[in-house]
Formats: sequence, C-alpha cells, structure tokens
Amino acid sequence: MKELNMYIPIIDQNLYMIKYYQYLFNKYWGKHVQVYFLGYKKPNIKLDENIHFISLAEKRDPHPSAWSTALIDFFKSIKDDYFYFSLEDYLIIRPVDLELIEACKEMMNQNIGRIDLWNSVQFGPGRRGWVKFFKEHRGVKFCIQNQNPPPSVYRSSTSNSIWNREWLLKTIEPDWSVWEYDTLANDGRNNNDGFDVISTIDRWTPSIVHSLSNKGWGDKINIDGMLKEDVEEIYKMSDEEERKRLFAYRTENTVVNLKGYQPG
Repeated sequence: MKELNMYIPIIDQNLYMIKYYQYLFNKYWGKHVQVYFLGYKKPNIKLDENIHFISLAEKRDPHPSAWSTALIDFFKSIKDDYFYFSLEDYLIIRPVDLELIEACKEMMNQNIGRIDLWNSVQFGPGRRGWVKFFKEHRGVKFCIQNQNPPPSVYRSSTSNSIWNREWLLKTIEPDWSVWEYDTLANDGRNNNDGFDVISTIDRWTPSIVHSLSNKGWGDKINIDGMLKEDVEEIYKMSDEEERKRLFAYRTENTVVNLKGYQPG
C-alpha cells in the first residue's frame, strides 16, 4: 500500500504544539509521511516540507462540542480511503517501528474500520473477554475486538490509529467534543456494523507521551519519558512562558525503551 497521510485536529490555543510535534515526528517517524494539522487560525511557525496546516474555517465555535462538525465536512471532502489519525499532544518519543507500520497498512481493507497502534486493545482491563487472536501477517500477530462489546470497550477511539474513512464518518456525528466522540460513539450505536477493529500483539508503535493535561496537571506540558537530547531541543524552541510549563509528570528517565510505552 502507498504511504498514508496523517491528519491531526488542533485548536488555536494549542498551535504551539506543532513545533514540538513536527520536530519529534520527523526525527522518529520520518519526512516520507505527509502530516496535515486541521485547525483554524494559521500558526506563526515555520513548517517543515512534509508538515501542512489546513484552516477549516476562519474561527471555531469555542464550545467543546464544536470539535466534530468541521472534521466531518473535511473528511467527506478528501479522497483518502485510509489514513493515520492522531491528536496534537501525542508526542512521539522513540523511533517508530516502520516494519510494523507496513504490516498494519497491508492488513487494512474495506472491512476493517480501524487499526489501533497502541497496546490498550491487548492490555486494557475493560477489554478482557472482548478481544481474541485474529491472524498473523509478516510475522506480526494481530488481535481483533468483538463487534458487540459493552460501552466500556472502546471500538472507536482517538488513540493513534490507521482509519478507514468510511467508518470514521459512520461513527462521528456533528456537535461532539473529543470526549463525547470517545463515549457516545461507543454506546452501542455502532455495534455489529460489519467493521472490525484490530491491533498488534506484543509489539506496538509509536511510543508517545500525552503532553497536555488528562491527569489534572493544569496548563503544564508533560515531557515525561523524552530523551535528554529531545528535552533540550524542546526547551530551545520554546518561549519563556512555554519553558515554565514544561515538566515531567512522573520522574526523569522513566522510559526504558519499551516499545509501545504510553506514559500518562
């Protein structure tokens, strides 16, 4: 399969994250992937040749539930059958397993709604009993989720994934926030719809850090798990206020090069 595009929705107040994301993405994934940030106000940031910004509108309704509406219109307008999807604060902190990515791309077909690139499908405690072995391809083992799980088992998710555009448009509805998408899309309305969700077993990529608050650390920028050289580069490209916000949520040197490491 040809290389896929990466799409990342972003809000105006997080535009500064683009400079961190593009540095780490191009270092650990590579410039062979075209990355498109989907936002509103144009960022005052020099973009690398493979990093693009698409303005969905002059400005966005500030209500969180406005998140999904413009995205639906955008994904209806593109021709990509499959693509990578991520969020702006999922910063990549270790080399991406490109062989694994290729195996996942080759697994993608019209019957698969999403390939989750993280380890949560295999290890999420709420998924026990709802996931089983699927098949092996290129020496990579894949698991598959039951199509009729309880709402606590997220078939649809904003985790790093390869998406089938048809299924994304089926599962997302207007006037939803990110939180509403993760919950309402999994309330059973999309169960037994013929689309499968699969993930790899015992091997995952990319390794990321959730850099913005989902653990109650306010306006801080979490850099937990980053290598020292990357912390130094992030620090150099930050302004004074951003430097004050950089911190490690846990402790320094937490990462021990585990593939699929997903720090909080």
